[in-house]
Amino acid sequence: MTTSAELRQIAVNALKGNTTAGQSVFSPRDLASWEGEYPMLVVTAPEEEGESTGPHGAPTFKVTTTLHVHARVERAAGDNDIGAIQAQADLEVMREQIKAALINYTPLMRNLQQYPFFRSQMQVGVSDTDTAMHQGSLQLQLGMEFIQGPQDFYQPPATPLEGVDARLPAEQGAPQLGADINLPQ
Repeated sequence: MTTSAELRQIAVNALKGNTTAGQSVFSPRDLASWEGEYPMLVVTAPEEEGESTGPHGAPTFKVTTTLHVHARVERAAGDNDIGAIQAQADLEVMREQIKAALINYTPLMRNLQQYPFFRSQMQVGVSDTDTAMHQGSLQLQLGMEFIQGPQDFYQPPATPLEGVDARLPAEQGAPQLGADINLPQ
């Protein structure tokens, strides 16, 4: 079964070491390990949408998960606020690195039908804590489409098959044909 959480973790692995953020790639549960150094990436999968493939047969859905990759950089303001320009340039490089690391990455592609979209947005401003620094952020969203079928949802409880006793009817006096098959537990 493919899930959004599984895709998010595969994306984290794909991004580590493949952008200027290096190993500073985090998902929601490991963000506490961040040491406060930039650049860094945070990967989440907060959006998921499923569309039924039709009313006939077992329930099957075309699911699109939106992966969010949030990149942050920081640059010293410098003369004439050159730090803002450098932060913008850093984000543009990281955007291309993120797309290159994720799109067509084999472990992701094994689970996907397609990448239906990507979009990004950048913002550069003054740091909240230190006006001598410029912080920039990039929000890249990548759509990942996959199928979830009936096996991925509720399965009614079933009694396990323990064995089979098969006999063929035969004329009186003829040998009885059949087999007893016991299945190991």
